[in-house]
Amino acid sequence: MKAKTILITLFLFATHFLLGQNISTIEKELNSAFQRIDYWSSEGRDHKNFYDSLSSANTKFENLLVRYTSSYPETLHHDFKSLKKIGLIMTTSEDGKFRVYSWDSWTGGSMHFFKNVYQYETPDRKIHSKAVENQGEGDPGRYYYQINDVISENKKYYLAQSKAILSSGMSYHAITIFSIDNGQLNDKAQLIKTQSGIKNQLGYEVDLTSSSNRQYEGKDYEIEYDQKNKIISIPLIQADSKVTTKKIRYQFKGKYFEKI
Repeated sequence: MKAKTILITLFLFATHFLLGQNISTIEKELNSAFQRIDYWSSEGRDHKNFYDSLSSANTKFENLLVRYTSSYPETLHHDFKSLKKIGLIMTTSEDGKFRVYSWDSWTGGSMHFFKNVYQYETPDRKIHSKAVENQGEGDPGRYYYQINDVISENKKYYLAQSKAILSSGMSYHAITIFSIDNGQLNDKAQLIKTQSGIKNQLGYEVDLTSSSNRQYEGKDYEIEYDQKNKIISIPLIQADSKVTTKKIRYQFKGKYFEKI
């Protein structure tokens, strides 16, 4: 019995050691690929094939990220510190089962074009990931920076906050509802009750270049989420684009988020 216990202990130690090696190797390879994006976006700009090389570097990193995050379950909980230091944005749900990786592709100018990879765990404990396609030509994409969990009628939903940078003075802010249905990530889940129906998203544009905002110096135009009271707050923006200090609030009432 003692020998059996020792063998089990050695097996667990070896497994942990190998997993540690794998994740370390994965992070180094991803880091190397990500640094090529940084190289072509800065030092490589004078090269005649600059744009093609930058696009290729983004594609290579995206493919590697999807491959590793769909094949190695431990990546869902790994912190990837070295990648965060050089610009990768990661945000994970409170239950640890949904994560979004975002990064600036540096293929734009004052309008920033972001890429995203969704990673999630299904009820059968399998890990999946997929690259996110932008919604048509000219869509710059967005980066995700916060994910909160809500349970409605015994089903888990995720509230993902994101921001698109349209120019140096314009941005688009959104909170989008996700769920995991039948082994698939559903980015069209509906949980927000408005006058025009049940919605998947609340979003608004901030234009600090507008004449109505010339005197505006505040920073209170971001989405706020009160986790304790389950309240989404967004700024009231007038028809002339003026950002006000007033807030529009939606509170979770057990089934939907409803305006209060």
